[in-house]
Amino acid sequence: MEFKITEEFKNLETAIKSDYLEEAIINCKVFIPDNETVAFRINKFTKLGYDKVSERFVDVLNIDEFHFHSWFQIDDFASQIEFNIENLYPGLSLLDYDAKLWFKGQTPEEIALWKTFRVLDTRPEIGDGKLAVYSIQNGIAPPNEPVIYYINRALAYKTNLTFNEYYEAVLDMLGIADWQYLFTEVSLEDLKADGIYQKLKKSLEALQKAFPNKDYSRYFKLLEER
Repeated sequence: MEFKITEEFKNLETAIKSDYLEEAIINCKVFIPDNETVAFRINKFTKLGYDKVSERFVDVLNIDEFHFHSWFQIDDFASQIEFNIENLYPGLSLLDYDAKLWFKGQTPEEIALWKTFRVLDTRPEIGDGKLAVYSIQNGIAPPNEPVIYYINRALAYKTNLTFNEYYEAVLDMLGIADWQYLFTEVSLEDLKADGIYQKLKKSLEALQKAFPNKDYSRYFKLLEER
């Protein structure tokens, strides 16, 4: 499957025009690398075991950074929303781990896993520490992609999202809090106990009202059928 995301991100400003978004800030840098750069990056993917990356990853490498932040208010729903897609390429090494991600008290097994994490999506303006990461591990090869995890309150939740699916979902969700839980195995009971279920439901309802031409039914289904 090829990535088809670059144009969607380029057109985000048009796609999110809504009376319910205030002071929307969109900072993006999408570039088309030259052939030499593309060949070098593909070679780095190949060393990780991806032998068909020219068909799978070139488009996503074109995103250097994409940041969206806004105040979202509709009816009785009001919240900041944000996503900040990081440049994927610098993390494509088994050695370039980020020591700031793990913390005291973790077991050696936990640290070993967290050393594989590379930052994918953050919320720097909101500053709540919630982020998405992907796990770089030796021997991961198609049809398997690096696993994406959602980190909240120092806990990492494994998702079932591919890179392509993550980018598609983030464009629908526009950075509402905790949407990544929809793609984890966290039970409905646990989401309700933490108050996440009700907040996610209200967020989805607000998005559906703000963007009536979009179909959010699959996300409501993911929330309810866990």
